[in-house]
Amino acid sequence: MPLHDKWKLPLKTKLYVYISHFLSAWGDRMWSFGVGLFLIRLSPGSLRLVAIYGFSKGASVLLFAAIIGDWIDNTPRLRAARLSLVLQNILVALCAVIVFVVVWYHETLRTLWPDEGALTLFHALIIVVAILGDLASIARSISVERDWIVEICGRDKDLLATMTSRMRAIDLTTAILSPVATGQIVYFIALQYAAVFIAGWNLVSVFIEYFLIWKVYMEVPALKSKMFKTRKDKVETEMLFTDEGIQLDDKDQQEKISQASNVAQEETEKCTRSSSEEDDTTKEDNSVEKDACDQCIYKMFKSFILLFRGWKTYMKYDVAFAGLGLACLYMTVIGFDSITVGYAYAQGISESLLGVMMAAGSIFGIAGTFAYPRIQKRIGLERTGLFGLGFEIFSLCFCVASVFAPGSPFDLLYRTRENDSSNIIVVSSVLGIDNSTITSNLTVNETMPTYITRNLKVNVTMPPSQEASDQTSYISIGLFLGGLITARFGLWIADLTITQMFLQAVVETERGIISGIQRSLNQLMDMLKFLMVILAPYPQEFGLLVLISFVFVCLGWIFYNIRI
Repeated sequence: MPLHDKWKLPLKTKLYVYISHFLSAWGDRMWSFGVGLFLIRLSPGSLRLVAIYGFSKGASVLLFAAIIGDWIDNTPRLRAARLSLVLQNILVALCAVIVFVVVWYHETLRTLWPDEGALTLFHALIIVVAILGDLASIARSISVERDWIVEICGRDKDLLATMTSRMRAIDLTTAILSPVATGQIVYFIALQYAAVFIAGWNLVSVFIEYFLIWKVYMEVPALKSKMFKTRKDKVETEMLFTDEGIQLDDKDQQEKISQASNVAQEETEKCTRSSSEEDDTTKEDNSVEKDACDQCIYKMFKSFILLFRGWKTYMKYDVAFAGLGLACLYMTVIGFDSITVGYAYAQGISESLLGVMMAAGSIFGIAGTFAYPRIQKRIGLERTGLFGLGFEIFSLCFCVASVFAPGSPFDLLYRTRENDSSNIIVVSSVLGIDNSTITSNLTVNETMPTYITRNLKVNVTMPPSQEASDQTSYISIGLFLGGLITARFGLWIADLTITQMFLQAVVETERGIISGIQRSLNQLMDMLKFLMVILAPYPQEFGLLVLISFVFVCLGWIFYNIRI
């Protein structure tokens, strides 16, 4: 359009976009780091609650991402951006407030209903509200960062590249600084007050972001025109323009009056139809509603249907095995997500130090993105992928070593020992002896437990790893975090390499379906990871999950070599 050729984006409009994106990215990073700490505090000694949240979030994204995208396509831009922004911030604030209530009244909630029913209900409520906030965040990201930015830049590809690269730089900056700042806040004030701080941040930032996107919308004429799939949305957007006081010229006003008259005439004609025609219309409406319902179901399971139907298309490419290798990298607990945050926190790492560690991991990842083009020019694309995967595997060897290092809680017989401990309580209750008497007479020995002696002394087997933990050794968790941080360098190189392979190999007409299949594979493997943690949620079993994750990373390397 000529409008784009004449349009030059003012500097203040760019600043509005950048500031709004910074506030949104900062809030997202702050919440993603804090939610892991909140959930592990609500269920100490277990990662199950964190894993349930991660699994449910992945399933929700897989089911509803397509529906969210379709809703954005059929909704006026300003309404979609405003609604998603407000819902995201309000839901995150509400979730943080619920966390505060649960932590503050924890003992009361435990005894309010039998079997800790009230506490379980609040845990479920936290997870549901958090997932709704994540879905709203996805809607806001698609609306503003995928749709608005294109219209803001118009046909100026250079401007589009500049703005997207700067927004990416903002993302990387918040990835480094936000965990550090959040970690200090949680460390120096109580966790429940940190939840209140996050809630306050979201409630304040929503007004600023709301104002900024409104200013951008008013200053960029291209945002006010949008192609819709339905006439209803087009009429709604015209009403939205009028409500917001956008002045139309006389010609536009006359067209609107004419359209309104035509609509009124159509309504009058509808009222004069015969009853038989009304019945036919009702049947047609029911058919349309049924089709809409079928489309909604299709969109919910679109990822699974796409994966099933497009598998042959996906596997016909030589890069398919490289894509399978990339998907294997998602089936690992060795990554800076809520699982790792919860595990490290359970091992005595402070929130402050955790934030610094996450920032260090982001720095290594960014270094990988800068090193990638230089390495690729020197040794070629395929060897660059081998280098990235090889570097990641080498770094993860330290994580494997941490499983057996001093201070590791790894104990595959943990559940049987826990059962033995419960048997002690049962024996004491049967014999009518106070539990404190037994607890005070516990002796640590490397023999099998004997429950009944003259003094009722109980010899309980304690593994060497538990003895080391009692001495507060940080060798194990130090090796784990060190390997995890350095592995980010190789991971980002491998990811960029495989992504470029797909871009070069896949024909233009099949890029959409191939990208959809790859995303579905990645999401399914990520969900499998969380399911694995749900089945083995205790820190004593985390070492087994680390070993399984290492096997999957090595399997990814094997798949990549098959492609080579």
